[in-house]
Amino acid sequence: MDALYVRQSVDKKDSISIEAQIEMCAVQARGEYTVFADKGFSGKNTNRPAFKNMLSQIRNKSIDRIIVYRIDRLSRSIADFSVFWQELEKYGVEFLSVNEKFDTSSPIGRAMLYIIMSFAQLERETIAERIRDNYFARFKRGVWTGGPAPLGFDIVKEKVDGKKVSYLRQNAMIEVVKTVFNIYCSGESLYYTAEKAGILCPEKYWDSRAVSRIIKNPVYAACNRDVYWYYAEKGVEVENDETEFNGINAAMLTGKEGGCAKKLSIAGHKGVIPTDIFLNCNRRLDLNSAVCVNTYGRQSVLSGLLKCGICGRSVKIVSSGKKRYMFCSKGCMGVKSFDIYELEDEIIIDVDNVIKYYLSSYSENIEKIEIESRINNLVKAIEEGGVSVKYINERIKNLEELKNNYSESKSFFDLNIKNLDFEKKKLLLSLMIEKIILNGKTAHIFYGI
Repeated sequence: MDALYVRQSVDKKDSISIEAQIEMCAVQARGEYTVFADKGFSGKNTNRPAFKNMLSQIRNKSIDRIIVYRIDRLSRSIADFSVFWQELEKYGVEFLSVNEKFDTSSPIGRAMLYIIMSFAQLERETIAERIRDNYFARFKRGVWTGGPAPLGFDIVKEKVDGKKVSYLRQNAMIEVVKTVFNIYCSGESLYYTAEKAGILCPEKYWDSRAVSRIIKNPVYAACNRDVYWYYAEKGVEVENDETEFNGINAAMLTGKEGGCAKKLSIAGHKGVIPTDIFLNCNRRLDLNSAVCVNTYGRQSVLSGLLKCGICGRSVKIVSSGKKRYMFCSKGCMGVKSFDIYELEDEIIIDVDNVIKYYLSSYSENIEKIEIESRINNLVKAIEEGGVSVKYINERIKNLEELKNNYSESKSFFDLNIKNLDFEKKKLLLSLMIEKIILNGKTAHIFYGI
């Protein structure tokens, strides 16, 4: 029996419909036939329900010949078609393409089949490459490349060289963005900043991640050379020369973490956040990321650190009114002998003593590691050429001064831990402690330093 396979990924005016394909293929059928139709599926792979059903029928020896309107209806990948063709040969199934008009029973017909598949794949790859090149060409010109506008902006169309392109234009919500930067720059936590932003803009969901995404986005910053070197030192590929960072225009960042390298380009709109505020906020975020702390749980500064000494599982903390209770996730009874308030006080005293004894220079070491990373990226920029050696020398000098000033400044760890707010306490304890084992009436601290 003959099988007609038809496929249409998108219903367009210039594409041939499923019905039209069936009509053309049915003319070539020898008697009865079965139709296998995949509508709304791409030909880039074979993960299609009707195609899989047809393959199953081939293996059951229910099909003698397959007829398609055109070869690329079956597959646009020569690798996938090669596997499929092996199945056809294995079960003695003939193949006919109405549009290309070739017979696979002959060597010439099989050769023509592979040639046509090669051109189909080449066409698909060329289209994909053209789309990608067009995307980066728009990105380099400072044009908005797509997706929803960031908070505080609308997307507007303007004519450039006779073509309409998209740019960002400020709207009233930009004041919320300014408030977010100002609050976080003043030293408040991400959590506190999110709470305040939620009051100003209740229609948007606010949490620490939402605030962090806004702060990291250079689309808000009036970018000068300091911004250029901030990203260059982080290993970001900057599309523009440093002289184009005029302190007026914003910038756009593209690329994914863990995927292609990130790229930075000057945007076509003006920045609204001063450079010093933008960089201060981002360097605070960088420092928080560098220490890799776990800050989930707001019931206690010890949340996430407590472990049951009987079974080793996590100890949960829950609140009921003004009281807080601890319990093992497995149900062990030993945890109930602890008072969470007394335990917090004892842990903080012990950590304070450890800090005074061991960690007088720990914060300085963190800063040294960050400065060393920046200097390495500057050296890489020199090797690649096309940058100002004079400016690089100035940056290295500034980094050395930063290092010296940091060493002379009062250390964060000289502060009294009891006087810190909840976020800072939790940050510090999570940085220093790996886990706290509760067993009987004893708490054993395992430090991760």
